[in-house]
Amino acid sequence: MSPTLTNPLELPELLKKISCFVSLNDAVVCSRVCKTWSDHFVSAIWHTIDFAVHNNLHQMDTKALARFGHHIRVVKNMKNRNHIMVLIVSDASKLRQLSITMTATPEFYANFSDLLRQTNTSLGRIEIVQPSGGTTQFLTVDSLFPVSNTGATSKLSFLKLQGLTMTRNSFSSLLRACPALTQLEIQESDILSWPTYDKSGAQCYRHTGITFLGAPVGQVFKMDSQSENAPSLFVHFPNLITWKTWSSSESITVSAQDLRKEAGRCCSMLSVLWTSTSAPTTISMLTEAFDDLTAICILNKQLSAEMAMAILNHRETLTHIMTFIPYSDFYESDVVPEAESNQLDTSGWIVQSLPWHCTRLKLLKLGLFEMHMDDIEKAKWGCHDLERLHIRIQDLNTKEKINRAIRLWKEGRIAIKKNQSNGELESSLSNLQLINANSIEARVARHLLKFKKLQEVWLGWKIWKVAQ
Repeated sequence: MSPTLTNPLELPELLKKISCFVSLNDAVVCSRVCKTWSDHFVSAIWHTIDFAVHNNLHQMDTKALARFGHHIRVVKNMKNRNHIMVLIVSDASKLRQLSITMTATPEFYANFSDLLRQTNTSLGRIEIVQPSGGTTQFLTVDSLFPVSNTGATSKLSFLKLQGLTMTRNSFSSLLRACPALTQLEIQESDILSWPTYDKSGAQCYRHTGITFLGAPVGQVFKMDSQSENAPSLFVHFPNLITWKTWSSSESITVSAQDLRKEAGRCCSMLSVLWTSTSAPTTISMLTEAFDDLTAICILNKQLSAEMAMAILNHRETLTHIMTFIPYSDFYESDVVPEAESNQLDTSGWIVQSLPWHCTRLKLLKLGLFEMHMDDIEKAKWGCHDLERLHIRIQDLNTKEKINRAIRLWKEGRIAIKKNQSNGELESSLSNLQLINANSIEARVARHLLKFKKLQEVWLGWKIWKVAQ
């Protein structure tokens, strides 16, 4: 007698896997099928709470909130006490991510501190924003991490603080109590130092795990307007690798020499610079403040002959050259974006000379800069180990043309692999009619095939990947 076959959808392991990938609406439908399905899909329904969408949750029955609160993992757009009370009443103690905009009242701060104490053993990512213009409230930093005598350790790896006030001692205590912290963003925040603090920062805690700092120049060098001797923010991060910076709302001038001296003294491992400061400031940073950067990201509109020459100061070490993308889903858009018209024909070839001279380059990501195939073909790119390429090319401006260029590139890769023993690019591509073809698609494909390690390409629409 054969064993009874089990419906795959009755397997708890499979239902659990499926619940991780369904949309919210589908999860709601699935949860109504039966009690077994409800037990699995209810976690998908409650996993993420966005108060911009679920603004009336505080009107829900408290018993229901308490029943489902342990499923909540991500909370977005928390802005008032009602939102906080939803989390407290539901006993949501397993949060992983939390973003909140503070209301500057003592009651709000008290409730928020209670919520943090309820969830600080599980939180891995926190974003706290205090809008400007409100009443100043000191941040109670001890609510951000577990009490030491409980034996629990903070899991916090990302922290964003904006518009807040705390003492320098509190800031050091926060860093000390969060050993898993690797990324910190801080802006428009006052970190008050005592008059006894000196520029060396001997009293400041140094967090060896933080490798990424997002902070404007003014925040780094002028955290406390009342203390001229306060050490810079750099002093806390001896192993800092990446600095993402921009211009402060308050005009604070820091010379390239002072920046060079402080960065060299406090964080000698700093090698990645993401900057949206003004073009003169960015150029000054690249030419006077830093040596041997491995990655640079700047504003696309600032690409110029002068900027290219500044970037080339680091040609011996650069592995990544990037420009900021205008919005988060830029590469997922179904529209081919327009190239920005800031570039001059007389200097465009200089910008395009970056891959000629940066021989260690693995990523070239200039999403809005339009290159010219004539300029590309003027000289051989020196970055033979290029792995990822995101560029626009003049006249390759429709989905159809981009698709054809990518198809020819992929077919060319297959042909080369079949004829690896030959070792000749031209003979490998003879059947693909790429040798003498003068269409823009064929020219682009021929260029891409020069890079044996190229795995990812974006030419204006859709990121294309290939397996090695």
